[in-house]
Amino acid sequence: MAFLLWYTQRPPTMGGDFKLNHNGKTWQFSENAKKLNLLYVGYAKCPDVCPMALSYSAQAFKQLTDKERENVQLIFISVDAENDTAESVSVYAHQFNPEFIGLTGTTAEIDAAIKPFGASYIVEKDPKSYLGYSISHTDRVFFLNKKGIVVDSIQSPRSADEITTKIKENL
Repeated sequence: MAFLLWYTQRPPTMGGDFKLNHNGKTWQFSENAKKLNLLYVGYAKCPDVCPMALSYSAQAFKQLTDKERENVQLIFISVDAENDTAESVSVYAHQFNPEFIGLTGTTAEIDAAIKPFGASYIVEKDPKSYLGYSISHTDRVFFLNKKGIVVDSIQSPRSADEITTKIKENL
């Protein structure tokens, strides 16, 4: 019984510090963290879930007060090391909100960055796709504290209100 109580009340431990490339420069989470950080993993040429998740997140940010926005940021990590450049990922993230951070790196750097969050992806050749490939990836917004620890998440975010509510709950 004591173990069960300890197990259910222990603080979350998933997550941590990471560094990737932002616009050609090294970007380290611990040096840029805000009070609350939203993390989404995808790729810039994603035809469906990434644009939806980032659009809803951008709408959620518009629903925040100026003070709330000062304490929160969204970090988008591209897992398409073969095709997304640091610049293209940054431009992609900024299209949704100028404050969104777009990051990428080598396959090894990306894997090291997302593994602590339990995120994953699979690159598959797909001749029927307009890209000739597709990437199946985790469709989840992770909410990280200033230390990079996951404090909450939303699987398949499809509502700005849902994201806004989670932001306000965790600020």
